[in-house]
Amino acid sequence: MPEEEEVPVINPGDLVNVTSGDYKGKSGKVIAAYNNSIAVEVETTLEDGTKPRTVLKHSEYEL
Repeated sequence: MPEEEEVPVINPGDLVNVTSGDYKGKSGKVIAAYNNSIAVEVETTLEDGTKPRTVLKHSEYEL
């Protein structure tokens, strides 16, 4: 049985910094935490006034 990596303790509302992907260097607020990923609302506002949302693997962000 493969060893499981330690999953960081993260809760909805926590702020994270994106370290890879389209939003690298941006910060965002956690919407939901899952076993292998988190859903994030990025703190950047788009032209239409909305904030983009994305899913990040645990290796793609820092607390």
